Amino acid sequence: MTAVAILAFGTRGDVAPLTGLAQALTGDGLDVTLAAQAPYRGMIEAAGARFALLPKDTENETRDWPAAQALVDGGRATPSRAMLARMRDGLRGVGEAMAEAAEGADAILYQGPVGAVLGSHVAEAAGIPGAGVNFQPLHPTGDFSPPPLGTRSYGRVGNRIAWRAAGSADRVYRPVVSELRRNLGLPSEVTADPRESPCLYAFDEAVVPRPADWPGNAEVTGYLWPAVDPGWAPDARLVDFLADGPVVYVGIGSTATAHGDSLSRIVIDAAEQAGVRVVLQRGWARLNGGSAPHVLTVGDVPHEWLLPRVTAAVHHCGAGTSAAAVRAGIPTVPVPGIMDQPFWADRLHRLGVATAPLPRHTITVGGLTAALESVLADQQMRRAAVDLGVRVAATDGITAAAGFVTRLLGRPESPIETRRIL
Repeated sequence: MTAVAILAFGTRGDVAPLTGLAQALTGDGLDVTLAAQAPYRGMIEAAGARFALLPKDTENETRDWPAAQALVDGGRATPSRAMLARMRDGLRGVGEAMAEAAEGADAILYQGPVGAVLGSHVAEAAGIPGAGVNFQPLHPTGDFSPPPLGTRSYGRVGNRIAWRAAGSADRVYRPVVSELRRNLGLPSEVTADPRESPCLYAFDEAVVPRPADWPGNAEVTGYLWPAVDPGWAPDARLVDFLADGPVVYVGIGSTATAHGDSLSRIVIDAAEQAGVRVVLQRGWARLNGGSAPHVLTVGDVPHEWLLPRVTAAVHHCGAGTSAAAVRAGIPTVPVPGIMDQPFWADRLHRLGVATAPLPRHTITVGGLTAALESVLADQQMRRAAVDLGVRVAATDGITAAAGFVTRLLGRPESPIETRRIL
């Protein structure tokens, strides 16, 4: 049986969408291994894929490292020799675990920035095709600046210079990459650019049109959606709470902020002042509505089930949550933090489906109250959100991605895949 290994190092948002792709590939007769950290084993196995363990614990390591915690909470960390060494140590052993997970595979998919740093070397050592899977833009373009640098555009030339500068940050990990290559029996010196390998971008062109200056190996397929766990059922309290009237969803996903208590208080007070009821998702921030009667605190609830049942969403604008809100056809109040979150917040606002972003580091009760009142009263925004949701629903990203994998393997596309795409 043809085997595919999917390597996903990071948070829930890095892993969950890949379970849908894994499930589709398994259904097409492939043997699929999805490698991730320990907390995601259940969702991977529920999707019918084989789980392989990757080391580290991203949530706890963020909390245990003051510099990382400060970055999450809005501080500015000045790079130091010790900090750069800690960053490198955070990836030591990950590439070797990826290689072990990919043993016997006929092709490798490696997800996100960490995958881009390590995955191509695993594929090279195994002598099999490898491709990136990304939920945010990683190829240089003149259309916009690198998402982690914020939302400012420097013009077409300036944006490309910014991409070049951002790419130089990979030098931090060169010692780790050299060690990995030696451990895999490769020359320690890197000669190939990972961005020259095939790359799948799992977002919709209705949200981010494919830049015309991207290379031909970068393919935009549309969103990947998490596999639906057939054994999951909503808690009766949640069902009853939703049935009692309009509700707003609030969650910041895998954000390990140390300020969860104060953020929870802001949400509770703003919701009360705006006269709205809230489903508050605990997440890594450990948000908690306490005994407030207008707030229900929940754990993990599938976005594909919950978001279509709420009126609007207040969220951090991670790639996966942004996609889920768009798919549900609901407007957003963006409360972005770091990395690519401001990029997606800005995108949703420019598309007319979100209020102006409220940076999480500076959010206040008054600001969130005004945003809640605005998002609930703006019928034009609501119509725009519904229209965008319809456009995104018309794109079958999982089928397009499955076709991408089929071509990567050098196999002819099946009639089933061809019919799906048409």
